[in-house]
Amino acid sequence: MSAAGSTLVTSSARRPPVLAEVWRFREFLLRLVVRNLKVKYQRSLLGFLWTLLNPLLTVGVLVVVFSYVVRIGVPHYWAFLVSGFFVWNFMLQMLNAGTTILLEHASLRRSIAFPTEVLIFGAAASRLVEFAVELALALLLLIAIHHGGVPASMVLLPLLVVLQVLLAVGLVMMIATLAVFYHDVQHALPIVVLILFYVSPVFYPASLVPAAFQRAYLFNPIAGLLTLYHVTLYEGRFPPATLLAGVTVAAVAVCLAGYGIFNRFKPLFAEIV
Repeated sequence: MSAAGSTLVTSSARRPPVLAEVWRFREFLLRLVVRNLKVKYQRSLLGFLWTLLNPLLTVGVLVVVFSYVVRIGVPHYWAFLVSGFFVWNFMLQMLNAGTTILLEHASLRRSIAFPTEVLIFGAAASRLVEFAVELALALLLLIAIHHGGVPASMVLLPLLVVLQVLLAVGLVMMIATLAVFYHDVQHALPIVVLILFYVSPVFYPASLVPAAFQRAYLFNPIAGLLTLYHVTLYEGRFPPATLLAGVTVAAVAVCLAGYGIFNRFKPLFAEIV
């Protein structure tokens, strides 16, 4: 083995686990989250209120369209939509962030030494703050109006949020890596997102999908995640163990695959971006 190869192996072996490395930069990560939120809402009259207004207006339009124009036979359709739309919005914002996150922070990466993964976790944490506000509003509406109480199934919410973050982080790592080498990703992603919108149960329940296609349909982890939220929040019951286990395996697999790809090409980022 050459001296260069030996050095690379030794360096990789001595490199601390990614989570431990990110934990060392937790204060920097916190400042990055605060900065992300400030930049997003600077020079805005309504500021953080847009976190609620944008998705609420979209939900309002979808409720009108699919309750009175193209009718979907779902009782209390607004409750069904609210129980999953904010999750879709979280995924949408994360996927879009993945196309530019490394480019936007290129100067920061050149001036300060920190694990590149911090940028991904910072984006996820920033969006999670917004999601927490949206979810709190959705829960308030569902508990007060739809269920008239707190269903026992809501105890699964922390687990669902963890699966949601794992899935989003894995996908963003893949997209961010591709975006470094291929600018086409920025142009292709809107098309992919549009397809995902229609092949995921965002505005219709997964039960409307023909039984023959159910297994293939739920192979889309976002569809499985949204179905978990619908069963847990809208229906107020515990989801099937097979569905929960399937989404868990998918979320972990996507996260590990995303990190593997990201870590494999990370040394090249500084040379290109």
